[in-house]
Amino acid sequence: MTQTEQTSPRERMVINSALWAAAGDALGWITELSHGAANVMRRSGVATVEQPVAWDRVIGGRTGPKVALPAGTYSDDTQLRLAVSRCIRNGGGFDAEAFAKVELTVWPSYALGAGLGTKAAAANLARRNTNWYSNFFESGSQRYVSGGGNGAAMRVQPHVWARKSSGAELVLAVLQDALITHGHPQGFCGAVFHALELQATISAGMVAAPEVWPDLVETFLDIPAILDSDPQLAAFWRAAWESKTGTSLPDALKTMRDSALRDIDAVHACATSMAPQEYPRVLDALGCTSKEFLGAGFKTALAASVLAHMHRDGSPAKALAQAANELESDTDTIATMAGAILGACAETAPNWPIQDRDYIVREATRLAHIAAGQSCESFVYPDLARWSPPANQLAAVGTVGENVGLVGLGLIKAEGDEYRSGDSIWQWYRLPFGQTVLAKRKAVLPKISEDQMPELATRQKRGNGTKARDLQAGQGALLFEESCIKMAEAPKQDTRQVEGESWSLDRATDEAIRSNFDPVVVGTLLNRCLDETESIEQVVAFAAILGKARLARRRRRERS
Repeated sequence: MTQTEQTSPRERMVINSALWAAAGDALGWITELSHGAANVMRRSGVATVEQPVAWDRVIGGRTGPKVALPAGTYSDDTQLRLAVSRCIRNGGGFDAEAFAKVELTVWPSYALGAGLGTKAAAANLARRNTNWYSNFFESGSQRYVSGGGNGAAMRVQPHVWARKSSGAELVLAVLQDALITHGHPQGFCGAVFHALELQATISAGMVAAPEVWPDLVETFLDIPAILDSDPQLAAFWRAAWESKTGTSLPDALKTMRDSALRDIDAVHACATSMAPQEYPRVLDALGCTSKEFLGAGFKTALAASVLAHMHRDGSPAKALAQAANELESDTDTIATMAGAILGACAETAPNWPIQDRDYIVREATRLAHIAAGQSCESFVYPDLARWSPPANQLAAVGTVGENVGLVGLGLIKAEGDEYRSGDSIWQWYRLPFGQTVLAKRKAVLPKISEDQMPELATRQKRGNGTKARDLQAGQGALLFEESCIKMAEAPKQDTRQVEGESWSLDRATDEAIRSNFDPVVVGTLLNRCLDETESIEQVVAFAAILGKARLARRRRRERS
């Protein structure tokens, strides 16, 4: 049977959206940051790309090896989109903890074409004391509150594919995702705008018209109220964000709304007929070819929406080729976002080579089934209470008994050639669920503990006589809560945070939980945290862990 005969109309829309998004990424990555047609020719053998071809690229910085990339190889846009997809559980809930603490901390080991902001965010999340809602990093020129790039907007499509509605629930899921890495309204509002544009397109069965864009932008003003429905974002993230930025969130979002409306007016002023030949003028009008705004979140999302509208009656392939050949713009991200929009309305899937096509289709199908209310299996992550993020980019690949594994994601099998640079090796591997990654590793592989692998989590569940099922409210959070209960019920040990010791979040939370959340103990520890760390992130982390532990204990009592 053909795909058309096997699937429902919405399922076909989601699958085609996912495939055209990956196709746009694969095509646009060839030309990304090429700085001229001559460099495109050196990379790929052609000066203008019309479909994915095999090409060469230096990876791992200037001293890294030159790698031969097969036609259809995708970059960080699709890698992170698939990571987000795995974190969407049965029922549509987004496991922000698993995405932040497992997916994002492992991703640098196999990232291709990664942006500096997302890499800095991922590095900070590897710290034990950083939570998904408190990733206020500062690393060189990269600051969380200045993170306005498109690294969040490019990956949020799975939230749309897994839901039928475009209400506050969708916006909250997008924000839970985007705010892990991007703290500037340009970044997280760009993610919201693109998600709502894609949802409007899928709901209508046609590319959303420009008349819709101002209404989508007005949603930015609803973000503070929407965040209030998430206790951690409302109580911890918002206070920290306003403290760091020195402005109120509603004021910042009003400013962002006004800026976005000016961008929409600029598009209409330079593209009166909305014809494809006007697309270069749109990029210039939005600043998408300037150093200041190249890769900016909302501007990229709007440019992708404009391009999709311009090609709404034509082939997605032509739109993606146009995006990929505007060499001074963010070629792969605009192409991937336009591909997601146009693909939702496309009658056919791309016939281009696409890396991991079968896996992309399976994940898209799973998300479409979730949107339809069907029960689906979800990826089982390691126990987050025992999880230790890889210490560096080279520590994620190692031996697990007699096998080789990628921490957090599973056992892997080597495929293809090795590429060496000094003591580092890049090797293509296939994960057990079908994704292929070009992972960086040490020449001599380190040993990996089994509790860092998802296979152990699966075996433990089966050993307990329970099905390896989905944890609908967020598997990572529930696993963590269970570990807090075990901690509280365990025999008491002397883990007190005594005078003379440096502040330890682990010891402090142990002591507070074992005191049965005694107000005096909690208050004393909270004050000590403030005095010794002078870090609002540490205060947020301490309060969040205690809050989860206490709620977990209450839920356990209610169930018993």
